[in-house]
Amino acid sequence: TVPAENAIRKIGEWMQSQPEKMFYSNSFLKDFKEQFDVDQNAAGVFIANLDSLKTQMLIWFRKEYTEHINWAGYEEKKPETVNHYGTEKIMISPRKSFEIFSEDINGKSKHWQNKNIIAVEKLIPVILETSINQSSKIVELNDQLKKLNEELDSFSHTISHDLGTPLTVMKLNAQLLERTQKENPDVQKKVKKIIEEINSMEVMMRNVLDLSRAKTSEIHLENMETLSLIDKIMYDAKFTLQAESTEVIKGDCPNVLADKTMLKQVLQNVIGNAIKYSSKSESPKVEIHGEVSGESVIYKIKDNGIGIADKNNEKMFKIFSRMENAKSFQGNGVGLSIVYRLMKRLGGNISFESKVNEGTTFILTFQKP
Repeated sequence: TVPAENAIRKIGEWMQSQPEKMFYSNSFLKDFKEQFDVDQNAAGVFIANLDSLKTQMLIWFRKEYTEHINWAGYEEKKPETVNHYGTEKIMISPRKSFEIFSEDINGKSKHWQNKNIIAVEKLIPVILETSINQSSKIVELNDQLKKLNEELDSFSHTISHDLGTPLTVMKLNAQLLERTQKENPDVQKKVKKIIEEINSMEVMMRNVLDLSRAKTSEIHLENMETLSLIDKIMYDAKFTLQAESTEVIKGDCPNVLADKTMLKQVLQNVIGNAIKYSSKSESPKVEIHGEVSGESVIYKIKDNGIGIADKNNEKMFKIFSRMENAKSFQGNGVGLSIVYRLMKRLGGNISFESKVNEGTTFILTFQKP
């Protein structure tokens, strides 16, 4: 058991002001109890700095050890007046002064031995060498990750551009074919399905490109009014998803500190999902409410839709992740990945609470303007 974190921080700050590279004491509790508010678990301490700036250090603690000491005489015995060969003298009687006296010493730990000091002196360079090697590896991995991200961004742009043109040609030809097959419902139905799949592919490509842009696009934070934006998104989503029967309940909608474009993308995805995944409920309902909490503005967007199983919680914000109970709804599993990245860039956060067949509440935490 070690002292409380606050006490350890105080000890570390105190050590930074000391000239020694190492400090050890077996009477730390006795000498510094009041200053650092430590208990018997810190009766002894050994502190070793790892760098010259004293920003990193190792600290060992030793618990209190009651030491029993036998004295040859009672040191607190008062001198007595005795007759010494006919002369009165003040002295301690030799018959009593050497009687064994036992004393318990508290507030100390066992002594730090030379082998402890030598072990620490050998340990420090090993730790420093390991730390340097690990730091070099981290730098190397970061460089590799940066290159991979750049390649991924380039790939996303290339895919969007190179596939965009042929998809457009396919769509135009399919639409033309659909119009010429009015007297052949079976063919017309199959062509319509082809157009739907092309539309889905276009949406996925746009989403992948948005995901790439979410971490690199410029950001301009400003005081954003949300009420009118939420109204428009709700209206558009209900119309697009043919969910006019969805009941919408709005509470307070305080302003947030956000980028205009990013805020719109976030709300479009989250509100759109709420309407989509509750659309097959008997009485679909979506509730939106915001409140100021300290230096944050928290929005909760709740639906009574299909819900999310606990086993899927960890992959909710991963790209292309779709839940088993969501397969009957149109989508590609990119939207929430975009929202997650955007909220991080806005200095906020996204989380959720959900129960299967009861609904989901997404919690968006923005900075307060």
